[in-house]
Amino acid sequence: MAKNGEFQRRGTRISKDGKTVLVTLRVERRGYEFARAWASVHAKADPNGTAEEQLEGYLGMALATCISKTGWKPPEEIAALFATEERAGNPQNPLDDGVPY
Repeated sequence: MAKNGEFQRRGTRISKDGKTVLVTLRVERRGYEFARAWASVHAKADPNGTAEEQLEGYLGMALATCISKTGWKPPEEIAALFATEERAGNPQNPLDDGVPY
C-alpha cells in the first residue's frame, strides 16, 4: 500500500471520518457538458443538482465496476472504516439491495 502523501496531488484532502477524499479532477469539456445536460434533465426532481454531482455519480459507478471486476480489496484499515455501515435489504443475501420492485 502507498504511504500517506504518495501518488496524490498536494491539494487532496481526506475528511475527518476518513471515508471521503476531496480531489480536483480534470475532465474533457464535452464530458462536463454532458453532465450539465443530465443535471438539467433531472432539475425537476433535484433543482439544486449540479454537473459536478453527476460526475461524482459517474466516477463512483465506474470505480465500483472496476473494483468488482478486478476483485480488489482495500487495505485492512480502510475496510475497517466501512465495516459497520448498515446495508439496505437482507444482509444475508448480497443480491437483496432492499429496493422494492
